[in-house]
Amino acid sequence: MCWALTWEAPRKTQARRYLQRKRGVTFKSAAWFHAVRDHASEQRFRTFFRVSRSTFSKLRDVLWAHARPIIRRRRGGAQLALDLQLAITLYRLGHYGNACSVDAVADLFSVSVGAVIKSTRRVVKALSMIAPEHIKWPSRSCRAASSRFAADGYGFQGCIGATDSTTFTLADQPALRPWSSFDRKSMYSLNGIIKCDWNYNVINFTLWCTGAAPDTFVQSTADWHQHPAIYFSAGEYLLGDKGMLNTSRVIGPFKEPDCTSPAERNFNYQLARLRDKSEHTISILKGRWSSLKEVRVALATDKQFSFAMGWVVACCVLHNFCVKEGDAFPEEALSDESPASVMQPEVGARVRRREVQERVCAFMRQNGTNRANV
Repeated sequence: MCWALTWEAPRKTQARRYLQRKRGVTFKSAAWFHAVRDHASEQRFRTFFRVSRSTFSKLRDVLWAHARPIIRRRRGGAQLALDLQLAITLYRLGHYGNACSVDAVADLFSVSVGAVIKSTRRVVKALSMIAPEHIKWPSRSCRAASSRFAADGYGFQGCIGATDSTTFTLADQPALRPWSSFDRKSMYSLNGIIKCDWNYNVINFTLWCTGAAPDTFVQSTADWHQHPAIYFSAGEYLLGDKGMLNTSRVIGPFKEPDCTSPAERNFNYQLARLRDKSEHTISILKGRWSSLKEVRVALATDKQFSFAMGWVVACCVLHNFCVKEGDAFPEEALSDESPASVMQPEVGARVRRREVQERVCAFMRQNGTNRANV
């Protein structure tokens, strides 16, 4: 009896507080959104939504055509218009800090807090649904074209792209196993590896790892690492940084104490010139969709963790969509560097890297770009 009274009292108190609390009033008006959409300059429109008007229209049409079951009106109340739902989500994905908080966005768009949350969930889910159409491994012909570009311009025959790891900082400490998200920068984050081509397209990504996971572990979970015969043709490989695990499919730079000769320094210099594409891709991704600098998603359940992963996937889809439409890149971008790995390379990786090094150094001598004396 006493236990029942002790348990019921807080429930009744919470119920009374819920009924008696003073709720804030939200004055609903679409005047600001319609003014920006129809009358603002192109630069101001891009400042708010991170894309041009033409890209916004095409993206809306794609979502309506391929993800209509998620964003259409349903029984139990009318949803917001697709234009408004997309604008709210783009605004949240393109800003970070207090600017993209739910309350601030609700006040800006003059909608309820629940409408902001539900609109973001719907659009993020819709973008994740169309991800296989916009983020896909290049075909054999595309890989051959990328290999020719790397060989003709830098001497890397068979190189089809670059890969790099990056962390997505969390705004709050996760409630579910927070120690697993504490990264090397003393922040809570998620870790992932992004693969890109020479046109700054994201061709593959590996997520579902927390910030405490080393880059080599994240790489070991990638499908292209576990099943290279499916993703690579004979002689094809990717360029990686010092934090990646060197294999016959991932060629990285020489590290101390191996980097001693001029030929090895030349190889590192040439590799850094070409692999800079992956650094730029991540910088462009985080520069345009700034929410990836500080993801404001609570991590208390597996469902919320999946939503955080969908948030990153949605930004990658939007990035590729903008590249495809020729939308201009942001002027300022965020750089991201990875630390050195302590794991030993795969058997045969050193021999494979030496073969690539000899070809690259011969290419540099032939084109007069030898930096042996530097």
